[in-house]
Amino acid sequence: MRSKQEIREIVWKRIEKFSRFPPPYGRIPNFIGAERACERLRELEEYKRAKAVFSAPDSPLRRAREIVLEDSKTLLAVKPKMKGFLVIERGRAGTIKEMMRWGRDVGLDDLNIRVDIFLQGCVAVDRKGNRIGKGSGFGDKEFLILKEKGILSDDCLYVVIAHPVQIFDDFDHLMGEHDVRVDVILTPDDVIWIEGNT
Repeated sequence: MRSKQEIREIVWKRIEKFSRFPPPYGRIPNFIGAERACERLRELEEYKRAKAVFSAPDSPLRRAREIVLEDSKTLLAVKPKMKGFLVIERGRAGTIKEMMRWGRDVGLDDLNIRVDIFLQGCVAVDRKGNRIGKGSGFGDKEFLILKEKGILSDDCLYVVIAHPVQIFDDFDHLMGEHDVRVDVILTPDDVIWIEGNT
């Protein structure tokens, strides 16, 4: 495969039959079974110990955001298009509307929490931990900003939610310096640890 965009096009076509509204093209796909993949968070010892979890606003992560609050953990969420960050400690945060209602706007310089789980969706991910998003670069920027501000704990676990058709063997050759590797892939039926991160 010659480019990240080629992989995106392959995935969007593959996952269409497993997708919920809206259609997957041009976005992080919201797939059937995403809730089951999110439930696997609770199988991770790192999650059990975590006090704060970061989540992107993507639709397949909806159940994960609900789980974090059900388990009385603090949720740090980013608004769509990185237009700010929200801390949510109660209420609901499944949808963007709920996040905006229950969340408290925060400046990262004044934030006094340490995030132990960094949670993202993906368009594609390989078994080496290379993640491809929808092309905006927000996922990598979010990770790097939170790391730079000292908000991510030293052993913060980078977790992605994915359908099996989004998983590839290797696209190392497409990755750049700014690309951040993930540690764990959660699918509806499996927890996949990236080799070297176990």
